Amino acid sequence: MRFQDAITRAMPRKKIQKKPEIKPAESSKSNLVLKSDVSKLGDQEVSTAPMRVQEQLLDDETRALQVELTSLLDAVQETETKMMEMSALNHLMSTHVLQQAQQIQYLYDQAVEATNNVERGNKELSQAIQRNSSSRTFLLLFFFVLTFSVLFLDWYNN
Repeated sequence: MRFQDAITRAMPRKKIQKKPEIKPAESSKSNLVLKSDVSKLGDQEVSTAPMRVQEQLLDDETRALQVELTSLLDAVQETETKMMEMSALNHLMSTHVLQQAQQIQYLYDQAVEATNNVERGNKELSQAIQRNSSSRTFLLLFFFVLTFSVLFLDWYNN
């Protein structure tokens, strides 16, 4: 929903203006006038009456086509608006996907670096353990030799 709000703020929709439709009462009045005119006119004007009726039918058909084309135009404009919204959403989504790909790459690099640090730490610990055990052995040997030297010197002086 927040994407829809952002798109609505960025691209306000056009207001659709509809043309006023002709009411059937007006067309029936004109038909009544034509019928009364036909009955009053002579043979000469009787031949123009079918032309007027035909013109009226053509006008009605033209109005119907105008209404249909107007509704078709409205549908096309609505489709265009929806396509623009979809394009904006697609752009927004691709931007987010790109950001996520960069974040994933950064996390991967951090994980590789952490793994290398752990391996180096393990090597350092094993070396420290070896050094500690060898120094411990040397220290114990030194104390034994020192102790036996003191005992030997004490025995030798007595």
